[in-house]
Amino acid sequence: MRRFKGFTLTELMVALAVIGIIVAVVTPAIVRMRPNKTKMMVKKTFYTTEQIVSTLINDSRMYPDYHLACDLDEGAVDYDCAWGFDYEGSVRHEGEDYSGDDKFAGLFISMLNIKSGSGADDEDKHIVTTNDGVTWDLSGTVGAWSTGHKNSVKDAGIGEILIDVNGLQDHGGDGPDCRENDSGCSAEDFDQYVIEVFANGKMQISEDDEKAIEYATINTSIRDN
Repeated sequence: MRRFKGFTLTELMVALAVIGIIVAVVTPAIVRMRPNKTKMMVKKTFYTTEQIVSTLINDSRMYPDYHLACDLDEGAVDYDCAWGFDYEGSVRHEGEDYSGDDKFAGLFISMLNIKSGSGADDEDKHIVTTNDGVTWDLSGTVGAWSTGHKNSVKDAGIGEILIDVNGLQDHGGDGPDCRENDSGCSAEDFDQYVIEVFANGKMQISEDDEKAIEYATINTSIRDN
């Protein structure tokens, strides 16, 4: 009768130990190779914001270049100094009128690929979600622009756009709905960051969002202006 020789317990233990070592060595490499979704979405949303802001500030129909008016004597009659996004005059874009405090927010949102039904309520009209699942909160730009700036100071008319790269939970997105420096949120877990926009069209990620700055790989001219 033919007898079959199997593995001994020692051999099985050695084999399992070898497999364990291989898994321990290979797993970190696999994790590093996996795409970081947050990083990808930060880069995407920053690029999208950059394109929209550039389009708006360079379109003279929406924001006429009146900076020369700033050279007028301050005591002149009907003194008017409109600078970049400070210009709140009414414009018509794709059949809609935009003016006043929420002009920038309205125009910006009109250029996003908005998810159906997002921002439909007047109370939330400045908070919208795009088809890629990103929530954009433009409420920080409402009333941010103020007319009458005579000097091109960096912080003139600053507005803030809060971006949640996987969507606010109240808008059907995922958690944790926090920035990297928020209580209970680590630099690895964050899903929100802020882009600061200035009246002259410059923009930068908030200094508080260090990881987002790293992810976006902002060039020096954008970051420091």
